[in-house]
Amino acid sequence: MTKSKTQSPKEYLNTLIFIHAALLIGVLLFTIFIYATGEGFLIDFTKDNNVFVYLVPTIAMLSYFISNYVFGKQLKDLTKLNSLKGKLVLYLQASVVRFAFIEGAAILSTIAYRLNNHIFYLVISLLLILYLFKLRPTKNKVISDLELKLEDQQFFQKKTRK
Repeated sequence: MTKSKTQSPKEYLNTLIFIHAALLIGVLLFTIFIYATGEGFLIDFTKDNNVFVYLVPTIAMLSYFISNYVFGKQLKDLTKLNSLKGKLVLYLQASVVRFAFIEGAAILSTIAYRLNNHIFYLVISLLLILYLFKLRPTKNKVISDLELKLEDQQFFQKKTRK
């Protein structure tokens, strides 16, 4: 029989930070690799007559708006919970979904760059990576996003100190 160990708020935060860092570093290294092994880049769109010109920016914008909408909707639902542990588990899940939307769009943009060597796609990919970096989880962001009550904030602060 296995015993399930409950995680502390610090462990949830560290898990979230690790997942975010892994996704960010993965897409960043992928983009760097694609750029470094490429054949330079194009700037002129007149030679570029493919669907990626419309698809990549559309997917990038949709991923930005949809990830924020889904995250906000999930946050609204989980702030109603009473249990800090329940809130943290669902916050972790909501954050991973949010990160995945942005990472997926960045990977698509990087692949479009590889196929067409057009700087436009690389710029979109880098902007999405910067946005993903901006989303990095911190203790204060978690407290703010979850709208924790004072007692939960104090418990969370106490349990996440180093």
